Amino acid sequence: MTNCNIKELYYVECNCFAHPWTEKMLESELKNPLSILVTEEQNGMTVAYSLGRVTADEGELLKICVLSEYRKSGIAEKLLTALLEKMKEKGASVCFLEVGSKNSAAVSLYRKSGFEKIGLRKNYYQDDDAVVMKRSC
Repeated sequence: MTNCNIKELYYVECNCFAHPWTEKMLESELKNPLSILVTEEQNGMTVAYSLGRVTADEGELLKICVLSEYRKSGIAEKLLTALLEKMKEKGASVCFLEVGSKNSAAVSLYRKSGFEKIGLRKNYYQDDDAVVMKRSC
């Protein structure tokens, strides 16, 4: 895991999600030895991060967050690639994720990165279904 400033991560989190994790939830996940964090810094400040974990031989992408002013610049793809590499290093042979079906930008990124839809969780989110996706590491 990279060194990080939890306040900066929390700022990115709050600016990316309508229902962000709390600062304590982020801290707890970062303390988990199974967790993997990859960050992107610009001008000495964290502007994006990806977070996942590996259990046995399975990886799970928990989130990718990019501040709005840094989107559409390839940062999310870079973070995803780095996270998948770190998952593979930790023994993952496959990675799973779930994403809101209405989040077309994220769904497109994951498809472009080799993820395939394997399921749908109806009404998983407050106002959306979750698309379950998978790819080899």
